[in-house]
Amino acid sequence: MIKYHVSRSARLWSFWSTLPQRMLKKYPEQTIFYATFGTVTVVLGAIKLRKYLVESDKPYYRGYYDVVRPNDPIALNWRKPEEYPAPYLLSSVETAH
Repeated sequence: MIKYHVSRSARLWSFWSTLPQRMLKKYPEQTIFYATFGTVTVVLGAIKLRKYLVESDKPYYRGYYDVVRPNDPIALNWRKPEEYPAPYLLSSVETAH
């Protein structure tokens, strides 16, 4: 009986090169779903990661600021923080000073 030696790298190459076909046979829906949305997610994640790490401009988190139009009638009537607490608040209500 003749035994042939197959290197580890050849076995790994064979495993990884046939993996898509085996996965498609065993899990067709999951493989197709990952091939489309998983690839798109990886690409978008890489773009977003590059934006955060490489570019000097940091992201603008709109949720932390009151963003309004300069001519907004509601915003024009806002009181400045030093006018607080409001006169209608009870003295027993704790407010930030």
